Amino acid sequence: MKLISLLPLLLIAAGLLSTLALFLTLKREILRGAQRQKTRFEAMAIRLYKAERAPQPALAEAAIAFVPTPLRAGLNLNKRVHAMRMLRRGEDVAHIAAALGVPRQEVELLIRVQSIGKARAAHASSDQG
Repeated sequence: MKLISLLPLLLIAAGLLSTLALFLTLKREILRGAQRQKTRFEAMAIRLYKAERAPQPALAEAAIAFVPTPLRAGLNLNKRVHAMRMLRRGEDVAHIAAALGVPRQEVELLIRVQSIGKARAAHASSDQG
């Protein structure tokens, strides 16, 4: 009879002990992680200090060796108008691309965009009338 009345107290004590054990385990893991981070930070600081103190002639040579390529102009408004005039005259797509100095795919894209625009304009005018 006394054991049954002590059972809730024993369960509470067991729960508190297991909670304390988990808490201590967690604290130990946090301390280990903090120590690992501290050693990594110190190693990184040492590498940074060495890199700052090292001579850097290779950096100047690398900056001179890299020359960015200029951007090429695509189809600006003048080239578009010129391409459309050449298309109306019956010029070949490859000839237009070579004459304007643009890739063939850009000229083909211009043709597709113009045809879509004409189709929409024709559809809009038929809806109004």
